[in-house]
Amino acid sequence: MTEVFGPGWGNYAIRGIIETSLPEPVSLVPETPGWWLLLGLIVGSVAWGAWVRWQRFLRNAYRREAQAALASVEARVKGGDKDCLRELAPLLRATALAAVDSSNRDSIAALRGKDWEEMLHQLAPRLAPLPVATLNALAYGPLSHTPDKIDGLFEQLREWITVHERANESANKGAHD
Repeated sequence: MTEVFGPGWGNYAIRGIIETSLPEPVSLVPETPGWWLLLGLIVGSVAWGAWVRWQRFLRNAYRREAQAALASVEARVKGGDKDCLRELAPLLRATALAAVDSSNRDSIAALRGKDWEEMLHQLAPRLAPLPVATLNALAYGPLSHTPDKIDGLFEQLREWITVHERANESANKGAHD
């Protein structure tokens, strides 16, 4: 084999230098128990946060179902089907019953008129009271007298479904969130 570069080529000062070997790579595995403890706390915190979010997701499944049903009724009304307006009052009642404890459902299911309206307002005190009389008229009355401002009714129901608090949620809000 012939030499590519002649003897006078290159830096004469580095000829004959022997390269040193590199040290072993530094391990990234912690050696002290404090780091393992910190890692355990971080993993535990992430797992706890995921569990809390999952529970909240499951607790609010009835809201998503109610919003989907309301959107379906609204789409059918815009398509010209006025009979589906009869579904609004039962949808609101089912949503409200899902928001209360199972021990109170029988007493709340029996509420009518002003008592029913007051209970709905207690679940969402920041909102204006829902027009329960209008919902009852749509559910049980002739549909020939359908109000003109039906879009406002859908907006009120959508907002109520979104912001109402579960009956035991306000007491436990600080403890879990």
